[in-house]
Amino acid sequence: MKEIILVLPDYVTGNSIYPFTSGKRSVAEPFIRRKLAESFPASPDISDFFNYSYFKTGQAPGSLYAFYLKEPLAFSLYNRLSEAGLRPDRITTPAYIWQDKLGKSADDKPGESFCIIHALPAESYLYFYVNGNLLFSRSIILPESSEGKNEKLDALAFEISQSLYLFSQKVKSEISRFHLVSSTNIDETGLSEKIGKNIRRLGTGRREGRDAGNKNPIPGPLEAFSLDDIDSATIPAISHRIVVMEKFWRSVQLTGIITGIITLMLLCAETAYFSYWSNRNISPKAASMSKDMSDNRRTVAHYNEMLDIVINERQRTDPADILSGIALSLPENVTVRELLFNLESPSQVTIRGIVSADGPDQIKSTLSAMVEGLARNLNPSRPPVMGDIGFDVDGSAGDPALQGYKFHIKVDMK
Repeated sequence: MKEIILVLPDYVTGNSIYPFTSGKRSVAEPFIRRKLAESFPASPDISDFFNYSYFKTGQAPGSLYAFYLKEPLAFSLYNRLSEAGLRPDRITTPAYIWQDKLGKSADDKPGESFCIIHALPAESYLYFYVNGNLLFSRSIILPESSEGKNEKLDALAFEISQSLYLFSQKVKSEISRFHLVSSTNIDETGLSEKIGKNIRRLGTGRREGRDAGNKNPIPGPLEAFSLDDIDSATIPAISHRIVVMEKFWRSVQLTGIITGIITLMLLCAETAYFSYWSNRNISPKAASMSKDMSDNRRTVAHYNEMLDIVINERQRTDPADILSGIALSLPENVTVRELLFNLESPSQVTIRGIVSADGPDQIKSTLSAMVEGLARNLNPSRPPVMGDIGFDVDGSAGDPALQGYKFHIKVDMK
């Protein structure tokens, strides 16, 4: 069945990079949903329209690149199309089509940051990518004046310089390559001199209409693309999470049907085989073979279950290591009353205790020593600080042997 692809302007999408250590899809998707809900509390639809990938070479390991719809107009359009029976399977933008198109180029080097300048007669589009992923894009309306090309070139060079400053502020790095895609007569040598960068003209693989009277069936920022470019299955695209689940279960159902048919054929062959040899008076032997096969299947299934249990247990943080690290970190005048462990990803340990001290200065120095010890002995994912400590407001402990000030602190484990 042919997919419906909806191409929207770049400004309706946004993107974010999140530190993330797990490679499990079952953990990544709820994590992104939670982050989007926290960042955009006024737009609950955002958590249904996103996609993600693991960040490419050049970034710290364990980073997620999430991109999503953020404009209410895009959600309304999707709902209207769905009501009309034209529900989009994938939603993308010109910037992501360029990302896919240039990523297939032989000149592309993984991990590079690059800029694409698409110059049209009355406007231009700038696309900025960091390590192969879209960071942001800009659309520029070029001036119409008697000075013509020179003023347009100056305006374009100014906007590029401003965008380069914004790029360096966001990612603390510089652009490696500049590509120019021009649907109008523009002097790339002059533009290179104005911005002080080497710009290479990029071919699009199709004849672009330079004549304003030449009608193009795909106008504006899509003018440089062919239908094959837009229809590519590898373009980064956003789908409603319901559509994603439907596609996932469709493949599972197809796999199940094929597996069922093969299993049925094998069972029919096995039945015919045993029926034939039973008629040859070897039913006891056949029955023994069948029992052995069943026992072997059960044995293999049992070992697979045990192997899954062992693998899951080995991935858990050892509570004994945590306890010993806490014990080494506690000053003499700190007593632990309660330890709460959360060993699921991301794991945490909560320490509730009592600090005995004669005054605020001694409390501060004691807790500071405890925080330094926890950072040193637990090897947490984020070293705790004094600001993580909270004090309970219900007074001192009831037990005379445990008089002091109640406190609690949460430590994020790796």
